Amino acid sequence: MASDNVEVLRSAYDAFARQDIGTVMAAFNDDIEWEVPDSVPWGGNYQGHEGVGSFFGKLPEHWQELSVQPEEFIDAGDTVVARIHLTGTGAGGRLDSESIHLWR
Repeated sequence: MASDNVEVLRSAYDAFARQDIGTVMAAFNDDIEWEVPDSVPWGGNYQGHEGVGSFFGKLPEHWQELSVQPEEFIDAGDTVVARIHLTGTGAGGRLDSESIHLWR
């Protein structure tokens, strides 16, 4: 049986797929820290709901289409690892890759 943390994340990914950013943001603690690799133009660290909201606001500037599909959740209590399949179309071309999201 999935933990409450996994269910919260599953619901947040489902909301992201519907482009319901308000519901996604509601799943996050007020003091969320969001780290994006510096290898992408909008990379960096985003703090709190305001910061993470600004990250989400930048996505349409770079992506005409973006899908973040969780393939697996690994429940480790206060930590959840999500194995993600990313696909999209942006100014740089097509994206089709695997990624790991670490949630605490």
